[in-house]
Amino acid sequence: MHPKSNPTATFALAALISLGLALGLFLAPAPGQAFSLGSLFGSRVDKQLVAQVPRDKRGDIDKAEFENAVAGEEVALAKLREELADRQDDYAATATKVAKANATAAELALDTARIDAVDAAGLGVKEDNLKLQADLREDRTKNEAERIQLKGKLDQTDVFVRDLKNRVADKEKTVAAFKARRPGAPPSTAVAPAAAPAAAPAPAAMPSASPKGPLPEEIVRQELPAPPPAPAPAPEADLKN
Repeated sequence: MHPKSNPTATFALAALISLGLALGLFLAPAPGQAFSLGSLFGSRVDKQLVAQVPRDKRGDIDKAEFENAVAGEEVALAKLREELADRQDDYAATATKVAKANATAAELALDTARIDAVDAAGLGVKEDNLKLQADLREDRTKNEAERIQLKGKLDQTDVFVRDLKNRVADKEKTVAAFKARRPGAPPSTAVAPAAAPAAAPAPAAMPSASPKGPLPEEIVRQELPAPPPAPAPAPEADLKN
């Protein structure tokens, strides 16, 4: 007894064989061209053949490679901006929730003040007042926990937003410097930083005010001669005379 053939399996096998033959004809290399899967993954031109192009014939290739590298940097910048916008949307939504939670807290505080005043004045039913006061305390506790959670999320999102702003600013500078390069420069070549402007020369020291003409010579003080000794007193006999 021969097993019965499955028509569906036979048709699938025939389709698979036909697809394989079609791919083989499509990917068959032209005369003098190396086989490459670049048409399916990335560039459709064999990189090994491109590397063999003489230097004097690579002008258009270098320019195109430069523009391709610039486009890649712009894509990276666009993704950062998109991520920043998403984080800013998250921050705005969380900030709105925080504001609503704060409004609820203010409303609960107002109701608490009202019922406390009513109960203190001896108004209303005492049991109802006590129950409402207990409910308000419970609601305020839940609201406080919600506000703490939202505030933490808001602070964390703010950190992400500030970090992404810095990354976007850095990437914008990178893209601008990248575009300023000479066409054909290797993408990995670092841009030389601009020379810092020369510092302004320090003002010349002003000469101190002094009289015109040659400076006076140093005056040498000469010691004065010692005074002569005082005369001896006259004898008393002379005084009597």
